[in-house]
Amino acid sequence: MYKIGNLKLKNQLILAPMAGVNCAAFRLLCKEYGAGLVSTQMFHCDLISTLYKEDKNKLETLLGVSKQEHPLSIQIVGSNPENIKKSTIILNKYADIIDFNLGCPDKNILANKAGAFFSKHPEQISKVIKPIIENSKKPVTVKIRLGWNKDNITIEKQCKILEDFGVDAITIHARTTKQKYQGTADWSYIKKIKEKFNTKIIGNGDIFKPGTAKSKLEQSKADFLMIGRGALGNPFIFERTNYLLKHNKNKPETTKKEKQEAFLKFAKLYKQHKEQFKLSEFRQHAMWFTKNIKNAKQTRNQIMNIEDFDEIVELVKNSY
Repeated sequence: MYKIGNLKLKNQLILAPMAGVNCAAFRLLCKEYGAGLVSTQMFHCDLISTLYKEDKNKLETLLGVSKQEHPLSIQIVGSNPENIKKSTIILNKYADIIDFNLGCPDKNILANKAGAFFSKHPEQISKVIKPIIENSKKPVTVKIRLGWNKDNITIEKQCKILEDFGVDAITIHARTTKQKYQGTADWSYIKKIKEKFNTKIIGNGDIFKPGTAKSKLEQSKADFLMIGRGALGNPFIFERTNYLLKHNKNKPETTKKEKQEAFLKFAKLYKQHKEQFKLSEFRQHAMWFTKNIKNAKQTRNQIMNIEDFDEIVELVKNSY
């Protein structure tokens, strides 16, 4: 049994927070296929605080939490200590883990002096972490990057501050802010941090295959692995990685029938969450599920021009 704080997890694999991706249906699907912990997309503390005050129903629709998906990590971002405090208190009701983002490289988040802004200014981390630690009733995790750029690596400073505050785990995306998602994630930094600090470390970056997951876990000695883009249209990565870690051999490749079944499960789950329904979001997921199929480009072009949910489902179903 694995633990983050007092929360028990069934394995070491975590679905990463991804904007426009981690709807409740996708989280439930990844859980079914073996994710030990699933994460929401990132929510801004200013928005959570405002919605809670003005319309709690809208807030609950935004969060989209379902009972079946626990344990659940809810990720927040922000720079206003008061709104961070309010959001933490609010999310104690919904989350099993409260995850704070200090690694988002989005230009709008950076302009708000939030997210990966702190990779350049680690001396300011305390003001945004303190209100979470003081008000959270759940384990607290924090996601960071290596630093601002290759000439300004601040990961040790960030981890020292976070460990001193007593966070329960630190997720390290092994790229700099300036890299965004380009280049290669440098896991050697994760190994160094794991050797130097006592806080549990979650490794993240470039996990697209079970073999890569296993080697990164063994080489870095990270406590957990966070998988993001590698799970797009591919929830099987959790199932196959768990199998490899347990049996030290690869599970047979996913068949076309299994891929079709997974997509149909996702479509069913998506339709059940009517209050969150967005055809554009479902369409994007459908396109990810067509990766590597025959005539994938043609199928994706067709998906882009269909405005009916059931028609998209039928098209993808018949593509396998």
